Amino acid sequence: LHNVSKLQYVKAECTINGRLVEAKSSPYNNELLIEGFGSAGDAEVKLYSVSVSEKSSEPMIVKVSPLTPPYEDAFKSIDLRETFGGANVSIENPTEANLVLNIMVQQPDGEWKPAETFYTKKASGLFSARGFEPTPTKFGVFIKDRWNNYSDTLIKELVPIFEKQLDRTKFREVPLPTDEVASWGWTMPYLWDGIIVNNTNVDKPGFHTSPNGVWPQSFTFSLGVKAKLSRFKYWQRGTWMSFADRNIKKFEVWGSNNPSPNGSWDSWTKLMDGTSVKPSGQPLGTASPEDIALIVAGEEFVFPENTPEVQYIRIKVLETWSGAKSFYLMQVAFWGAEQ
Repeated sequence: LHNVSKLQYVKAECTINGRLVEAKSSPYNNELLIEGFGSAGDAEVKLYSVSVSEKSSEPMIVKVSPLTPPYEDAFKSIDLRETFGGANVSIENPTEANLVLNIMVQQPDGEWKPAETFYTKKASGLFSARGFEPTPTKFGVFIKDRWNNYSDTLIKELVPIFEKQLDRTKFREVPLPTDEVASWGWTMPYLWDGIIVNNTNVDKPGFHTSPNGVWPQSFTFSLGVKAKLSRFKYWQRGTWMSFADRNIKKFEVWGSNNPSPNGSWDSWTKLMDGTSVKPSGQPLGTASPEDIALIVAGEEFVFPENTPEVQYIRIKVLETWSGAKSFYLMQVAFWGAEQ
């Protein structure tokens, strides 16, 4: 080994998945981190001391025992099951590792094609591939980490549960005396006009409540039909306001078939609690590609399986991202089975 006064750094080398991996540490640290091992077990690492003139010592070979990598633990936790219009995949990722979840579907000719790809570092998650008919379909799911280590593939034949998007031309505002009223000319029917906000129409109207409201705030509308709901989406106001300002953060969805005209909650049943989650967790004013993709696609919320059939929806807003005393919303859409 080199004299400490001439030591510039310590270098470690090992081969992982056929490629040479290198890590370095200054003389002031007594540890090195090598990441990317594809499985648990023993491995050999070569250690070198490197002088200020970039001369390396002879290697010292040490054995290390990497623990089970996060992608393998996450794969063991996978639950793949049918859902409305497709398949649901739930995983546990307690170390919050950066993972890629791949859902595949088998074609009639036997070929496998990608259905959905999700990037996540959440401690747990539920991911869906939708748009499939209620016929027997083979789905597969596997996980990849950022070092291109791949898990096995879990394959199941599932029968997706029938659903369709409800016809938004049938939606109608239901004014109740205890609900919030529209402000700035942003009235409720804009919520179902079918125009999704994008980079060319960021000032498109949505529904905006009075700037001096009192929490909680609610609004009510009819779906036009009685339906057993499977999921719904809402779209935030985009650009710099995404996950900020008056965009909704926490809310409740309530349902009824005979709402009381006095605005009381006695005739309503809570269907779900919802919280908007910014995928990246980055601070206000910043947005990752994953954040932007969610804004464009709309935030999806799944109703519990025992959700009753309802015709009227009442959304109670509990909190906005900024804590403002009003909220805005650009678009809503609901899926399920009409009765």
